[in-house]
Amino acid sequence: MANKNLPIKMVLPKDTDSKRNIGGGINKFFVDVTPELQISIAEMFEHVLDYYKDVFSVNKMIPAVGKITVKQEAIAKSHKPNELCQKCRIIGSEELHEIYIRVDKKSLIETVELVKRPPTERFRANLTAIEDIKPVTAGDKISKNLEDVSTQGGFDRIKGKIKIKLFDFGDDFDNSQIMGYVMNKLSDLGLSEKHEIISYGDKIKLIKIEVNSYNDIVNLASINGVRAVDFFQEYSLPLDKFNDVDLYEFLGGEYSESEIRIGIIDGGISETNTFLQPYVVARENFVAEAYRNPSHATFIASTIQYGNKLNGIETSLPLRFKFVDIVAMPNSDKEFGPIDTIGEEDLMEIIEEIMRKYASTTKIWNLSIGIESMVCNGAMSDLGIFLDYIQDKYQVQFFVSSGNINQPPFREWPPQDTISEWDRIISPADSVRAITVGSLALFESDDSIVKKDEPSPFSRRGPGANYIVKPDVVDYGGNLSTGYQIKTLGIKGLDNQGKVIEKIGTSYSNSRGVQKFASIYDEMAEKDLLLGKAMLIQSARMNSRSILEQSQDNMKYYGFGMPSAEARDILHCNDSGDEVTLVFKQKVIYGTHLEMYDFPYPSSLLRNGKYYGEIIMTLAYNPSLDERHGREYCRTNIDVSFGIYKNLEDGKIDYKGCVPMESSWDEKFEKSRVEHGFKWNPIKSYYRKISKGIDAGDGWKLRIDMYPRNNFPVHSQEFVLIITIKDPEGKYDIYSEVVNGLRERGYVTVNLETRQQIRQRQ
Repeated sequence: MANKNLPIKMVLPKDTDSKRNIGGGINKFFVDVTPELQISIAEMFEHVLDYYKDVFSVNKMIPAVGKITVKQEAIAKSHKPNELCQKCRIIGSEELHEIYIRVDKKSLIETVELVKRPPTERFRANLTAIEDIKPVTAGDKISKNLEDVSTQGGFDRIKGKIKIKLFDFGDDFDNSQIMGYVMNKLSDLGLSEKHEIISYGDKIKLIKIEVNSYNDIVNLASINGVRAVDFFQEYSLPLDKFNDVDLYEFLGGEYSESEIRIGIIDGGISETNTFLQPYVVARENFVAEAYRNPSHATFIASTIQYGNKLNGIETSLPLRFKFVDIVAMPNSDKEFGPIDTIGEEDLMEIIEEIMRKYASTTKIWNLSIGIESMVCNGAMSDLGIFLDYIQDKYQVQFFVSSGNINQPPFREWPPQDTISEWDRIISPADSVRAITVGSLALFESDDSIVKKDEPSPFSRRGPGANYIVKPDVVDYGGNLSTGYQIKTLGIKGLDNQGKVIEKIGTSYSNSRGVQKFASIYDEMAEKDLLLGKAMLIQSARMNSRSILEQSQDNMKYYGFGMPSAEARDILHCNDSGDEVTLVFKQKVIYGTHLEMYDFPYPSSLLRNGKYYGEIIMTLAYNPSLDERHGREYCRTNIDVSFGIYKNLEDGKIDYKGCVPMESSWDEKFEKSRVEHGFKWNPIKSYYRKISKGIDAGDGWKLRIDMYPRNNFPVHSQEFVLIITIKDPEGKYDIYSEVVNGLRERGYVTVNLETRQQIRQRQ
């Protein structure tokens, strides 16, 4: 492996790179606007008015909700029926083709009149995008999970922890009115004494209530203003498969002691494990003594601290981190002792409490939980939304396991056709801000289900809610034999007494992801969570080029790949200079884009009028989020384009992007762009190996665009863009060419400073 000591260069912005966007766009008509169409849409609004007549007769100030369904080809943000909804404003959505609108008697009557006499051409165009308009009924609000549990005879188990979510109208007065209205209805149903309001921040507000029968659920769902009726989940420690290796490993030797703290929210680290106990700098206990089982958390901590050594993975001087041990999850193993669970709402309360206490000193958090029934194939889960809120509020980075398949059928590789949606990720692995980690097999045998470096048979796959790439990365979490045994196929770690055992699970690939991220974070002279995340993803993509190029579907299982085990390799360039990595940590202002003409692409990679080379780009940003909008949860998007431009004789510029995103789409409609592309994805990866050459043109251009969904208010969006250019033949010092070229063009670059560079100077 090449030595890596050359610093990565951070490129500072120039004011002249910011360009104002040029407006445009035409009114799109999907069908002809006929009197019949106008009458049909007017009748839809009148039906909504009739449905809510009892609500409006009680209090004209109480808002209600209608649901507009648009044609599939009208899903794009530019075709949202904003003009049609000028009186009945848009307040959210669920599926991509659905829009929730706020309605009252006056706004519905006025909208019907506008439909009959459209005031503008854009209003007329909006009419042609409409498929249907309906009220939101009780059947729309009861979750499938709640229906399934009730059908299967489990209603008595959950009737004391029913969860109600109200519509958020984006207006304090409306929200106050609807809360009062709902409370009155609960009183009418005889349920007002059995409720509790749970809220976090300005957006997350839930009502916990106890009911007597499923008929109460139907009545709750029938209340105007209620958006969803579900139940609070119960969480416990994942059930482990393990094999006793029956030996004590020598874990002595030289280590580098890190001051980085890692929080582990789990069942607690064993106090009798002498290899780990000295590194526990704080502990908070929320579990009664009888229900404590430290086995899971102890194994997690051991894979962070000693996983490379225990599993024969070669690295340089290993790091040992500090641990903040949060004992929050009760025992789930009947063979260990009494079992229990923790309610979703209680877990939220614990997480908020520990963040208030530890977030300023502990920025990296490990959370390995999940419920098999909470498959993420729709809108965001409540716990996923909560984790996003926590990470934004406290500026921390969570790592979440993708979840385990705990019973057959286990997935083979390539996946069997019959697996269907059985192996999709589970809540809270859908958290947009969290780094979700899936599992690969480290070891194989003649009868193992998969081979080394293939997705573990039990590891759940993406995409996540809103079609976002999940898992983000993968690491080693074990394998299974065809007889469902793990002997010699698991990941090695430590038990409560410090003895070596084998286990399997995405909990342990997750802890390996934590270890790599913490190593990057430790090495950075200036700590930056978003930059660390982008570096982790860039490394994963570069390490997993061949796997992801085999099939676009592989991204569902591998995410962006497996990062390097060495932070040094991630944060430096080759000494030979045959690669260069640049970091752009900047922001885009709304209504503008960033544009760098005459980018100094290495001239040594220009031969016979054609450019060659290999280009890997990773874009990471934290988009604005809004849980009111379902699958449109991410409200801002950034795109990057890097390619060749030509100056034309008429003064115009012909430009073509040359580095495609990892996933593409074939259809032109927005639904396909979201499902099969990276649109609205907060992490994007771009790659091209230019082996046949690209016509040189007049130079290279880098462009970064930002735009919000449907006029969502955003002033600016910060981002991190990492660009690595490589000479595939390893012949030329392209590092110096690019760095000198940037300087000649007036760009200021500074080293991405690391502790290694500081040590070398000393």
